[in-house]
Amino acid sequence: MITDSSIFRMHSMGKPASSWCTQATMGTVGRPKHSLGVHCYMGMTYWGVTTLKLVTNTHKLAQKYINPKTKRAFTGVGSKEYNDVLQQHLIPEGKRLFHQTGMRADKWKLQNDNAPAHKAKENGHLCKQVDQAC
Repeated sequence: MITDSSIFRMHSMGKPASSWCTQATMGTVGRPKHSLGVHCYMGMTYWGVTTLKLVTNTHKLAQKYINPKTKRAFTGVGSKEYNDVLQQHLIPEGKRLFHQTGMRADKWKLQNDNAPAHKAKENGHLCKQVDQAC
């Protein structure tokens, strides 16, 4: 199963996008200072996809993961949050997907990129427990 995260924004934060408007409304619609966004994880396989899991950087989502060094909420997904995403969402969803195919639910591989949270030592044991290669 291939997994990754992405942030989906309501407004472009870069170069303004072209838009259609009437002459009367031209220039009256401003751009937001901070775009609303949804940050989520998902996994996909040949047989289907997992449900989305909302994580840190999602607008209005309570931040429960605190950086011990700064005593402030993380601004991105840290290793502890990714560990929870693996244990509570991606691994169970992967087992569900593969079990539906008739395959052994414990014999599949989880693939992800080399984001710092994905490479953290504390997450490596999860992959070995379920015979996966992170």
